[in-house]
Amino acid sequence: MLMIDAERGLDEQDLQLARLIEEEGRACILVMNKWDLVKDHKETRKKIMDRLEISLAQLKGIPTITSSALKGRGLEQLLEAVLKNIAIWRQRVGTGALNRWFAEMLEKHPPPMVNGRRLKLRYMTQVKASPPTFVIFGTRVESIPESYKRYLVNGLRDAFGLSGVPVRVQLRSSKNPYEDEKR
Repeated sequence: MLMIDAERGLDEQDLQLARLIEEEGRACILVMNKWDLVKDHKETRKKIMDRLEISLAQLKGIPTITSSALKGRGLEQLLEAVLKNIAIWRQRVGTGALNRWFAEMLEKHPPPMVNGRRLKLRYMTQVKASPPTFVIFGTRVESIPESYKRYLVNGLRDAFGLSGVPVRVQLRSSKNPYEDEKR
């Protein structure tokens, strides 16, 4: 739970804490405290969410709660949000569903060509939950651009409801069975 002062918005220290939460692979909820003191709720929420999206795109879809600790408002929503976010953080995706989705994503937007050769991505599996961690197997996967990895991560978030939690994607090259043979 990252609690910020809603009147001040997100400052640099709040963003640094959010980065640390994401790097540690933890699920996070943004709590905007002192909501009772905010004059324009819609504008304040928009400013905070825009700043978060620009500065920390990897926390896209993070759940937000408005509260007033002084008046005890919004606290009943907090436990519900925490339990829901933990369930998302611990979620497992079946390999069959994951690979059907992966094939669709590859068909919609094939991997880029690197040095004149197309990257071949074969399949994907989830190796861990908490945070959701996926491994992509293929040839020359180390050459996948960061932008293509982001495309896949955003697709995972949308397709499997993984918004608001860190999603890890690891890459593993398929072993060439002829690599050790002498020519």
